[in-house]
Amino acid sequence: MKNQRRTVVIDAFPDSAFRYRACDAVACIDVMLASTTLVTAAEEGWRAFVAAGVDEARSLASRLGDALVAGGPEGGARGTFEIADGPCALAGRRVPGRPLVLASPPGTELIANAAGTGAVTVYVASFRNLTATAAALARHDRVALLAAGCRDEFSCEDQMGAAWIAERLLGHGFEPEDPRTAAIVRRWSGIPASLAGWGNSAALLRRSGRGNEVDFVIGHVDDVASSLVFQGSEVRAEAAPVGANAGPGGWTR
Repeated sequence: MKNQRRTVVIDAFPDSAFRYRACDAVACIDVMLASTTLVTAAEEGWRAFVAAGVDEARSLASRLGDALVAGGPEGGARGTFEIADGPCALAGRRVPGRPLVLASPPGTELIANAAGTGAVTVYVASFRNLTATAAALARHDRVALLAAGCRDEFSCEDQMGAAWIAERLLGHGFEPEDPRTAAIVRRWSGIPASLAGWGNSAALLRRSGRGNEVDFVIGHVDDVASSLVFQGSEVRAEAAPVGANAGPGGWTR
């Protein structure tokens, strides 16, 4: 029997996952890189695996055989990563039967931590699958929306993604678990996705010559109709429940 009061809480950074062991579901959000890369990979038909860091990426790649290993150039030893950790880097790379292994901290670190919390389900969310993720989360009672952040900052794009999913859950009858969550939802309600292009995460990517990844993120909002579930190191797409795109106000950005 479900609890009468259903709640949603927003928090940030990889270690936050350990605070939500009692939640029914956790959604991990790293908008600029990890989450968007994984959602895009699943949408394009990849088998996609998550590695918290370089050592785990090597181990997974060894077990899987001919895996494409993607990650941040600042995070791995020479030769570890075949491509960078962004959705644009996947373009034209898919070979049937070849899986993807992604090591893109802090996002993949957050996902790995969340998987150890005891939550019934761990989801991966980005701007691309906001409504589908919210519809899947609405089947649970206590939900945590956890952002990876950018270095020591709760990045604006992760706040936006978390706020927009929480806003949809409020439309499903959820309540904010604390005043901070309510404040974040209010702050980002109605804000255009293009604002994410002004954040520090976007600036870091542009300085490293990866502005195309920023453009991809802000140009692909709610265009994937499936939630992404993490289980046993692998993510898989789940079709959105019937009526998932019929939220209050249409849920467009």
